[in-house]
Amino acid sequence: MAQGKVASLGPVEQRTFLKNMGIDVRLKVLLDRAGEPSAKQQLLGGYDMLMNPQKMGERFHFFALLPHQRLHGGSQERNACQSKTPSSSVAGFDELVWQ
Repeated sequence: MAQGKVASLGPVEQRTFLKNMGIDVRLKVLLDRAGEPSAKQQLLGGYDMLMNPQKMGERFHFFALLPHQRLHGGSQERNACQSKTPSSSVAGFDELVWQ
């Protein structure tokens, strides 16, 4: 039905996706702003739950479906079943790079 019009990314482990989305930077900001020790403990506990491989970090995965032209600018025709690394960045599926 989609016939090459849909591209997929992933699956990637939850901890990889969240790291690519900047969870470490966000945690640092939240910890710096948290006043109460109990708030810091809650943040660290939540981070551990999401990122720990024995908890949710490797048990859950992310994948995305998006228009094929979003990855290739509409100029290239590829088989929808081919699994290629995208030429343009899609949030969470590529390593986060600070400029």
